[in-house]
Amino acid sequence: MDNQRWWSRLLLQDWADRMTAVLTGLFLFQFVLWIEKENQVWLPETVRIVELTLLVVLAVELFPKLIWAARRLLQIALVFWVTGSVTGFVPQWPAPVKFRELGGVLADNFMQFAPFIWFALAAWLVALVANWWLKAKWRIMVALVLSVSVFAIRDSFSFLVLWKQVAILIFCGLFLLVIRHFAGLKRKNPVGWSHLAEYPAYIALPIIMLVSLVIFLGTLAPDVRAIMTDPYTLWKNMRGEQITVFNKGFGTSSVLGGDSSSGYSRNDSTLGGEFSFDYTPVLSISTTHRSYWRGETRSLYTGKGWIVSDIERRTPLVPAALEAELPEDARLAPTQLKTVEVTQTVTVLSEADEEYPVLFGAYSVDKVQSVVRSGGNVNLTPLQWSPRLAELRWNGSARQAYPETYTVTSQVPIIEEAELRKVPSVLTSRVGLEEYLFLPETLPNRVRDLALQVTQSGTNMYDKVKLLEQYLSTTFPYTNTPDLGKGRSRDFVDRFLFEIKEGYCDYYSTAMAVMARSLGFPARWVKGYTPGASAFDQAMLGIEEELLNPDGAGDYTVRNSDAHSWVEIYFQGYGWIPFEPTAGFALPLFAEEEEIVTAPVTESSTDTPDSAAGDSRVIPVAVGTGAGVLGISILAGMLWVNRRKFSFMRTFKPLGRNLDANQRAVLEFEKLIRYARCKGYSRSDHETVREMAERWIVKDKWLQKDMESLLLLFEKAKYSDARISEEELSVFSRTVHKLREQM
Repeated sequence: MDNQRWWSRLLLQDWADRMTAVLTGLFLFQFVLWIEKENQVWLPETVRIVELTLLVVLAVELFPKLIWAARRLLQIALVFWVTGSVTGFVPQWPAPVKFRELGGVLADNFMQFAPFIWFALAAWLVALVANWWLKAKWRIMVALVLSVSVFAIRDSFSFLVLWKQVAILIFCGLFLLVIRHFAGLKRKNPVGWSHLAEYPAYIALPIIMLVSLVIFLGTLAPDVRAIMTDPYTLWKNMRGEQITVFNKGFGTSSVLGGDSSSGYSRNDSTLGGEFSFDYTPVLSISTTHRSYWRGETRSLYTGKGWIVSDIERRTPLVPAALEAELPEDARLAPTQLKTVEVTQTVTVLSEADEEYPVLFGAYSVDKVQSVVRSGGNVNLTPLQWSPRLAELRWNGSARQAYPETYTVTSQVPIIEEAELRKVPSVLTSRVGLEEYLFLPETLPNRVRDLALQVTQSGTNMYDKVKLLEQYLSTTFPYTNTPDLGKGRSRDFVDRFLFEIKEGYCDYYSTAMAVMARSLGFPARWVKGYTPGASAFDQAMLGIEEELLNPDGAGDYTVRNSDAHSWVEIYFQGYGWIPFEPTAGFALPLFAEEEEIVTAPVTESSTDTPDSAAGDSRVIPVAVGTGAGVLGISILAGMLWVNRRKFSFMRTFKPLGRNLDANQRAVLEFEKLIRYARCKGYSRSDHETVREMAERWIVKDKWLQKDMESLLLLFEKAKYSDARISEEELSVFSRTVHKLREQM
């Protein structure tokens, strides 16, 4: 019995100091985890050393009866031992050592610890200060409030997820307060405490059960949507900026939309969600004309996404033979559409390691010239042609591996806008087109109302379709991580147009197809790839525009990040015409440049598409008295006239001025330079942009290809009289985005 009480007294002696040391270590460890999540703030060795330093320092604090000096000396020794173990310290002690050489030998040994020893010693001091600070209730409250606030702000203003760290901080803070409460009880009422100490389970068990119950109930709580906009998002929206990340992988945002990375195989039945760009090469295409590489089409919109309809499943297929013309859709004959022949040789790259349900080609494939695998021709039994869908299907279940290389020719439409404007807006017959006009009954009426308002100034079908295309591409910003927290509607298109108001290609293309159908225009959704990157085009960016190949012929590398979707609209007498509504993308077409004929748009709020979409309206604000307005106007005018004398005014642009493609490219490149400065890629005042880029490339060889292509286009945009095209600007923007992610 006496032996049991001896062990009990030993365990309970100085228990408050020991528990404080344990919880202090757990508290500080959350800060180390935060720093570890930051991009390239600490080296992995630094993180490891700091973690072990906190462990050994606070482990020594578990023995408060040790003499103060002995604890400190032991801790310093352990700090050096931890640092040497992680850094691989090897003692350098030549024998014999003269007394006057002793300082140099010690310095050489100490330098093996640098610079990591400074982090370890700093962690030692922080641990000691924190262990002292967290021994008073008011100091615990101050530390808890400040720490949680800092973590919450960093979580909101970054891509970091610090929720678990905040939860552990609160856990440590609450238990530290409980410890200080009982420590105060022991000090104020030692007699009563001595009786409680005989039965510690009566104290600890209710506390543990209560905390466990709260945590258990918290795990059972369902995920709910955010009711209020967080302060950071509100602040950014007030500045007119968009937030590109919501929930950071938690809640519904991480499960919608199938795969979490870009690629052709993303799920089409449930569109939305977020994805990250995957730059893995999948196809190499040698072509006589630049084009989108079309894969499959979908006609059945469910309100959530696109699925294969019963009609598409029953679509008759025709065996595809080499060098034989593929039959056209009977509904299109005869057609007045003019076309140009495009020949493409497609090579599936080994990195892709994927079989596709179709062979890709420019719209529309009319002949298969060769299909090759492992040095020989492939059995064409799995290859079938769907005239109705214009798809060259590959039946992978036929035990025939997907081709390594194939060559096809296509008839790409030449867009004659004057002729397409003659097509009547009302179909003379809907036979065979019903599936392309279908809309779910659950589609909200405001989608159709918005389509009517957007296209009310169009005088014909083609102009109305172009107005839809322009409205979507200019109204909604592009992002691969839309803020799904704004969405409430169950319909995908309605949610995009009126609530989320940002997205990527699937959002734009689906919205255009649905809006076109609501106007009575047959539309179908198309998925495939954008042209990809051409080494020839990038190498020729510095040459005069008229010397470039106008057809875009060359070799293109297509990556997973080039997976894309767009829309095809049916024009009676001409067939299916492709359109590109996604912001920042341009569909390669052979077209005549013509202005859309539109009627004047009224100023009424009920007639403007912006008001129908729920966009913000301009509210007049009273500035002040007439004298105040005049004084402010004069001051603003003087500042503007002399803006070149003030560095902060040099970046201001005249109000209402629209930047052209050249100016947008220059602006994006300058933003990249400012962003790179935060990642350690600086630019000296005396350096030209080319000198800066060459220095960056020497530092990191992986930058060479992308930086050289950006540099050529930047110099063309800024210093030459040549104008860059929208296609070049689109490639430029995607390259800048890629570098920002990889830096």
